[in-house]
Amino acid sequence: MCILKNIVFVFIQAFILCFCLSIVSSTISPCAKWNTTGATVAGTGEAGNSSYQINSAKGIFIHKERSELYVADFYNNRVQRFALNDPSKMGITIASNIENPMKIYVDDDTSGPTVYVSLRFKNRVEKWINGATQGVQVGDECQLCSGVSVDKEKYVYMSESNRHRVIKWSPRTNMTIVVAGKTDANGSTSGLLDHPQGIYVTRDGNIIYVADMWNSRIQNWTQDSREGTTVAGSSQGTQGHDPETLNFPNDVIVDEETNVVYIIDTSNHRVQRWRPFASQGDTIAGDQGMFFLILFIFTI
Repeated sequence: MCILKNIVFVFIQAFILCFCLSIVSSTISPCAKWNTTGATVAGTGEAGNSSYQINSAKGIFIHKERSELYVADFYNNRVQRFALNDPSKMGITIASNIENPMKIYVDDDTSGPTVYVSLRFKNRVEKWINGATQGVQVGDECQLCSGVSVDKEKYVYMSESNRHRVIKWSPRTNMTIVVAGKTDANGSTSGLLDHPQGIYVTRDGNIIYVADMWNSRIQNWTQDSREGTTVAGSSQGTQGHDPETLNFPNDVIVDEETNVVYIIDTSNHRVQRWRPFASQGDTIAGDQGMFFLILFIFTI
């Protein structure tokens, strides 16, 4: 029997086709029922550059303990922070003068939250410590950099879309290695990726989930593996609109307690939930005629 948890979820309405989803952690029944009524928590519904506005939010991250939403404000070249319990919905700029931020990851350091942001057209990931006025590049060049994630040992993972791979940078050795895909080789076999986008890395760093966008699937790569396993979508890379397939997925998160995978199924304009070993997903938000950037806050 499925026991429903107390769930709160909110939408940011946005007129974009690339959707991004990140949370710090969650505990939720894999068969929970979802309310489809959303509430705006950031932005006004119109593009702009004021503290209350966003202009093409490409990536988001929720810091659950601090009840804060971080937004990669693409065309405003900044990262904004919104307090989820602030009725004014006013954002605070925590990283500015950065060109076209794509996705973000927020990690906890002794000085406070540290933001890692991928800069797609600058081909790099920058680290912004709490209170910084300038970011510092981490790792090597990351061509058409998209996804970014950090594990508990502070290793930084980046999806290098133009080279069809995911790389891992060590802060101890300053070395970068390939952990998913094959450099400059794209394809739909289990050992290859095709323009990977969002990534989710478990806190222990043992598993990497990749939104394998042009293959319309989600791949799971275990540590030191040379091949990935399809956990959502068609393993052959077939696009589709039915529950068994995906259509250019842009981002992925995973509930590590239940291993349920949540996917931004971009070209199908929906958020899909895939349970472990399932052959199809179910839609928990969106439909063919709506454009949403969706965030989740899970409470018990």
